[in-house]
Amino acid sequence: MSDRSGENDRRVADIIDKRVGAGANDLVAGWQQMLAELLEKMAPHLTAGRLVTFHTLTPEEKTFFEALYPEVDVPSNATALFISPSVRQQMMGGPPANETEPTGQRPEDAPDAGILLACRRNDFQTIVNVLFAHPPHTPAVDVYDRGRLIAGYSYATIPDCRREISAILERHLAPA
Repeated sequence: MSDRSGENDRRVADIIDKRVGAGANDLVAGWQQMLAELLEKMAPHLTAGRLVTFHTLTPEEKTFFEALYPEVDVPSNATALFISPSVRQQMMGGPPANETEPTGQRPEDAPDAGILLACRRNDFQTIVNVLFAHPPHTPAVDVYDRGRLIAGYSYATIPDCRREISAILERHLAPA
């Protein structure tokens, strides 16, 4: 075994060790509650069967969303929201889009291209959380249900992740 494969094995093992195990967990429940509160605030602006986003996106974020939008089929009973890095930064009390924050990081230099949140319309018991992470981080989809992490999907690239979103939304949010 080469040193490089050994490093990769250790990296994967570290990632697995850091993930939350099966069953209810206070950390997961708190995270899901925070996501649910965000989705509940945004509910008046969400449309069943559609992916929506905010008006104030940087040019790079707008390009990303315009490419993402036709790729994502949202089940007719579900809603989905794309939150760009600049919008997330503003939500967390950061500077407006295209301004440098105190750390020197600009929104377009964020460690990810944004997140996508989805749930059944006005039902926050199951939430799909997609992170479009840039390397060296891993793009991933986590699915939370009643304070439990019930599914986690990791991808080599953002395009790989984007291709799977519709199937994951259908699997976890489609009408019973």
